[in-house]
Amino acid sequence: MKEYFEKGLEKIGMFFDEDKIEKSLKYLKLLKEYNSHTNITAIREDKDIVEKHFIDSLLLQSLLRKEDREIIDIGTGAGFPGMPLAIFNLDKNFTLVDSIQKKTKFLELVKDELKLENVKILCGRAEELIEGKRETYDVGLCRGVSNLSVILEYEMPFIKVGGRFLPQKLVGTTETLAAEKALKVLNSRIVKQHEFILPYSNEKRLVIEIIKDKKVDKKYPRKTGIPLKKPL
Repeated sequence: MKEYFEKGLEKIGMFFDEDKIEKSLKYLKLLKEYNSHTNITAIREDKDIVEKHFIDSLLLQSLLRKEDREIIDIGTGAGFPGMPLAIFNLDKNFTLVDSIQKKTKFLELVKDELKLENVKILCGRAEELIEGKRETYDVGLCRGVSNLSVILEYEMPFIKVGGRFLPQKLVGTTETLAAEKALKVLNSRIVKQHEFILPYSNEKRLVIEIIKDKKVDKKYPRKTGIPLKKPL
């Protein structure tokens, strides 16, 4: 599995060293063990987990900048994309957020086992966690969770003016058109759409690069459940 992982990273042009690979494989082992009794990912085969969780997450590496120091991943699930990126970027701080306790409990285990001092785990909903964290992050992440109109409302209040949101979506999505109102209300705009190809399956992936131009009204995100029920 080590060779499979390394070759996959080479194919997407990723730099890696022994320590990052070892930590990632330990994370894989912990994920499989935990998933055997507590369902936190539907993908179960080693090669699929490596490509469609780990390498898929690391596609974002080329879009991170040196000056990006504080990064938040909302709806992180079993830790993707935030945890693999934290392993590969020890000079950046990652806050991983999920509202499901069994998932954040697993992430705390990974953090402790891998001794990742640059990772913070938060259990709760974005609407509840925004207090004291408004406009404090350089980059927001989210992989495949919810409709873009909804996740924009969760993410953009956390991001600094001039900061970026890098949601990962499937190529061909029409969510960007439906999100035009949300982008306007949240003082944000799409600057570029980046397409990637996974190294083994050749599946296409899309990362939408969104920049925040001005502060967001403090009424956003709206109270718990409203963004999902009534998207902007």
